[in-house]
Amino acid sequence: MKKLNILLMFVFSALFAFSCTDEEEVPVKVQVQTFDIMLDNANSIPMVMDRDETGDIQMNLYDDNTLEFTITINDLSGSDALTMAHVHTGDVVTAGGVAITLVDGTDIAFSGNTATGEIILTDNEVATLQGSDVYVNVHSSEQPSGLVRGQINQTIDYAYNVAMSPSNEIPAIEDRNETGATYIRIVGTTMYYKVMVEDLDATDAITAGHIHEGSSAVNGGVLINLEITDGEQLDQTKSLELSAEELSKVNNDALYVNIHSTQHGGGLLRGQIR
Repeated sequence: MKKLNILLMFVFSALFAFSCTDEEEVPVKVQVQTFDIMLDNANSIPMVMDRDETGDIQMNLYDDNTLEFTITINDLSGSDALTMAHVHTGDVVTAGGVAITLVDGTDIAFSGNTATGEIILTDNEVATLQGSDVYVNVHSSEQPSGLVRGQINQTIDYAYNVAMSPSNEIPAIEDRNETGATYIRIVGTTMYYKVMVEDLDATDAITAGHIHEGSSAVNGGVLINLEITDGEQLDQTKSLELSAEELSKVNNDALYVNIHSTQHGGGLLRGQIR
């Protein structure tokens, strides 16, 4: 009996030691980076009009390439429904391609205004996430191209989306079909912007672009030269460092964007910043 007890003690001791060793060998994930990104429909490209949604996404990246995230959207329209969310590549005024799928609507889906999930990234996806010119875009039924957006590597302090038309010129130009948009994003003292013109008359050519001072009822002087010298400068990301005075005016004063052409030197398309 004594020998049996000794044998049982040995077996139990061995099992306990094996169990402890096995537990010690279980790998523990180490958090390597956290992200807390503000989302806003003002940051979306193309622009989202007459909507008030904002939100945020919190992400935790671990050393085994696991990415945990929670997305919350505020003030979601009662007629809309969130569908998908992705990490895209693109600077602050560019709509870029999908790099990482966060919410696909199947494996991970929104429940009302929130979504929580965990995915495993490739090494290339981790490099993209930690790189520059990447953003999160949340899509919805009514805004499939993007309802709210937030840049991962930069904080956008101010976002202005300017719709431009010949009919906004003073005097209005009534016999032209061009449309346009200017996207302006302020990061610190840097103004990033992109000017786009659609359906430009084949007999005309773009010659200049400026931010002017003035309300929608007046023609004002030039405040900032946007360095749009020809059509090749359209749909290109540009940036300027603003002085303290320029920054204050852009964020507070009555201003408009005016795009000039050969046939309409005083302005072909115009749109108010405010």
